[in-house]
Amino acid sequence: MQLRIIASVLALATASVLAACGDSDNPVATPNANTTVRFFNASSTLALEIAQNGAVLTGNGNIPFGTAGTCMKVNDANPQLSVRAAGTTSDLTGFTPSFSAGNTYTVLVTGTAPAPVFTTLDDQFTASGANTAGVRLVNATTSAGTGTWDIYVNPAGTLGAPNATAVARNSASPFLTVPAGQTNTLRLTSAGQTARLQDIAVPSLAAGTATTIVVTDPATVGGTALEAFTLPPCPT
Repeated sequence: MQLRIIASVLALATASVLAACGDSDNPVATPNANTTVRFFNASSTLALEIAQNGAVLTGNGNIPFGTAGTCMKVNDANPQLSVRAAGTTSDLTGFTPSFSAGNTYTVLVTGTAPAPVFTTLDDQFTASGANTAGVRLVNATTSAGTGTWDIYVNPAGTLGAPNATAVARNSASPFLTVPAGQTNTLRLTSAGQTARLQDIAVPSLAAGTATTIVVTDPATVGGTALEAFTLPPCPT
């Protein structure tokens, strides 16, 4: 009788462990979750859902245009991520993750449901000195008139050399150094030109931190003012 009781206890313990490992709220075992990733929806034609191991977790369902999903911990070699149009169960084509252990990434989604474009951006940032912060600008435009940009940080009356050059669509500038503790300005010009296209306001940043600003097409057809969305860093 005692042996039967011990066997029953062991069986229950084993079942509990297996159930915990299969919990859909923890699709990747903690020791293997070595990379952080989030998705930003820069497609004005669809809302997104991000599934991890088949489950759409809180904050990653019905992500509208101009919005980021939740920062997720994944395994770099096997992230088990898929991207869908909201309300569907079919994965969008063309997403092939390429991550490195210990890094943080933002995946920019542009294009349309039949032809999505995925751009993976490495979020790693190192401050260039004391009392400085960083800002990166992402060109997520699609209109023919917006093109490729040069970027000037806190431009003076007479422009010097641009701080970033030829930032094309579906790409990002390097992290640009700005003074910490104050608002700053990024000026966009067409590549190789000096005429101002638009000034982008950069919120005040604490020293040693960085932010990403995603710039998209104007909100209204025929508009001229580009949309700018500021993304704070994911927790590490």
